[in-house]
Amino acid sequence: MASLGAIAGALALALVLLIVVPPTKRRIGAARASKRYGCAAPPRLPAKDPVFGIDTVRDSMRAAKENRRIKTIYSQYQKYGRTFESWPFGRRVVSTVDARNIQFILATEHEKFGVGPVRELAQVPMTGKGIITSDGEVWRHGRDMIRPTFTRSQINDPEMFDRHVGRFLALLPNNDDTVDLKELFDRLILDSSSEFIFGESMRSLLMNDCPIDSKTFLDSFSYAQKGVGARVLMGKMSFVLRDHKFWESCKLIRSYTQRHVDRALARREKNPDEDQRKYILVYEMAKETTDREALCSQLLNVFFAGRDTPAVALSNVFFCLARHPEAWQKIREEVAGVTKEDLTFERLKSFRYVQHSINEALRIYPPVPNQSRGCLAQTMLPYGGGPDGSSPILVKPGDTVSMSYFTMHRNPSVYGPDVEAFRPERWKEIRPNWDYVPFGGGARHCPAQQLALFWVAYTVVRMALEFKEVQNRDPVMEYVESLKLNMESGNGVKVGLVRA
Repeated sequence: MASLGAIAGALALALVLLIVVPPTKRRIGAARASKRYGCAAPPRLPAKDPVFGIDTVRDSMRAAKENRRIKTIYSQYQKYGRTFESWPFGRRVVSTVDARNIQFILATEHEKFGVGPVRELAQVPMTGKGIITSDGEVWRHGRDMIRPTFTRSQINDPEMFDRHVGRFLALLPNNDDTVDLKELFDRLILDSSSEFIFGESMRSLLMNDCPIDSKTFLDSFSYAQKGVGARVLMGKMSFVLRDHKFWESCKLIRSYTQRHVDRALARREKNPDEDQRKYILVYEMAKETTDREALCSQLLNVFFAGRDTPAVALSNVFFCLARHPEAWQKIREEVAGVTKEDLTFERLKSFRYVQHSINEALRIYPPVPNQSRGCLAQTMLPYGGGPDGSSPILVKPGDTVSMSYFTMHRNPSVYGPDVEAFRPERWKEIRPNWDYVPFGGGARHCPAQQLALFWVAYTVVRMALEFKEVQNRDPVMEYVESLKLNMESGNGVKVGLVRA
């Protein structure tokens, strides 16, 4: 009869084999399949742990904790080329900044790449399934429901946004005090997006008159976002994260949103043929479905994307403008003589230096610096394999492709040798196409892109009409990255303002 020691040893060996064999088989299978289809592997990110890549994961988490995650990714591309692979937790990740591959992933064969494998496990506890987290019919249905919200006619009505901009401007100092614009931009976009989506502003710009439940919602939302970021980084190993506050925050967020859903459904039942002058997303979506959970999830998906991105974009624009007073003066010269009543969508687009300044800030500091897609069906990335990077790369279901927009936007062959410099004038000559994707591209490009750019440009011009100088008051000149899901300035945007 076998001894207990022998049984324990056999069980331990079986456990080791169970853990080690699958990732090893995946690598061998990938290599054989690649050869069979005439593909070649890209360079591999070195790892001390050849099976699970634990050191790769550890290094990534350390870089994130030290606020250098995006710059670390950038340095990896500089060292290993424009396409390379890694194996964190024994799962294959193909990282690429080749614009031809980006177009292939986001547009040419977008149906073979999805966000579900990357986002659902991490984000569904917070937002549920919807346009941001899911693929297939859930995504298509959500896209069809929200598309009318972002038509040109809806965007080209600044009345609602101007009301919040007025409150924002009233909070800016009239003396020589230093103000952190980042905090106020967060409130401006929170109030605007909540009214646009829910039909009711959170009124955070009213400061002392801000409803208590709005403050609680905002705090919970910010905390849950950080939790989602950590879960994205951990992937299928996110079950090891133990954070009770994350789950409580998610519960509060959904409870708050469901109140707005219930109000919209009650309004629809009472007035089914009501014709609104203003397009409010929750009311329009309630015309399409009475599924309370589905409505709540789709609304949170939109709010998840719409709340942060314009605010971060504004902060990044003014981070740059505060450090380049000559650019601010050129903006003021361009908009001299206009009034707020002149600021339609078309008029804002006509201010070329304003648009170039926004483009340049989003190039250097894209709010979404990195995106990933899960491979849903076997296909081949057209470039990046082999010694010279000219061979296709086989990708299979279970693989992840990662795209660094931060790195793409620093391609000297597209933007010139001074890629780290803030120089709006470069946009007079360049037309980067797939080398510039601050809002993504293809079928899943950000549907609110034009609305976000309208809000950013409108705020820049209103500020230029009010202030003749925006002075940097941050002793740290360089950008300190703070990464949740978006990338924002860890030091905020501390400025002094001189009224015109």
